[in-house]
Amino acid sequence: MWDFCRALFLAAFAAAVAAAQQGTPSGQSVRSSSNQTSTVRCDDVTELDFKNLTVGTSRRTFAFHNGIAANYDGSLGQDTEHSRPDWKAEIEKDSVIQPAPDVVVRFLVINDSHQTGSGWRYYVTGLRCSSGKLLEVFHRDGMSLRVDRLDSTAIGISFDVAPGEPTRHLSYTWDRNSSKYVLSPAPALLR
Repeated sequence: MWDFCRALFLAAFAAAVAAAQQGTPSGQSVRSSSNQTSTVRCDDVTELDFKNLTVGTSRRTFAFHNGIAANYDGSLGQDTEHSRPDWKAEIEKDSVIQPAPDVVVRFLVINDSHQTGSGWRYYVTGLRCSSGKLLEVFHRDGMSLRVDRLDSTAIGISFDVAPGEPTRHLSYTWDRNSSKYVLSPAPALLR
C-alpha cells in the first residue's frame, strides 16, 4: 500500500510540475518544448503579418496587435484592459534571409522594454515555414544584444557579459542537416 501511495504522489507531483511549466501566467517567460511557434498555417513566411500575430520564441511569447505586444507581470485575474502593461515589446527590425536555395528565414529583432520598472531585453528570432507550420530556427536574447551581421552567409551577434569585460562576439551559420542555425565552429572574429 505504501508503494502505491508513493507512486501516486510522485505521479501527481510530476503532473503538477509539467502543468506549471506549460501554463505560466501571461507576462512571464515561456519556454517552448518544441521550436513550433504559432498555430497559424504557414506556407510562406514572407506573407505573414507579424505585427498582428502571436509569436512564440524559446524564451517568451509575444501577442502582437498593431506592432505592440503588451505583457503583464500580475496575476491572471488582474484587469489588464484598464491597467498599464508591465512590458511592451516592439519589432525593431524585420528581415528576410535566404541561407540556402530552398530556405527562406524571417528574422525579427524585438525590443521588450519594462514599462513599470527599469530594464529591457532584446530577442532575435529566426522563423521559417515547414510543412505548414511556423518554426523558430534561431534564437538569442539578452539585455545588451546587438546584431552585427545578418545576411545569407552568417549571423553575427555581440553582447556584453559583464560591465568592464570585453564584448563577446558569436557567429551562427545555417546547418542544412538540422535545418536551423548553429554556432559556427570557427571562433567568432574579435574586434
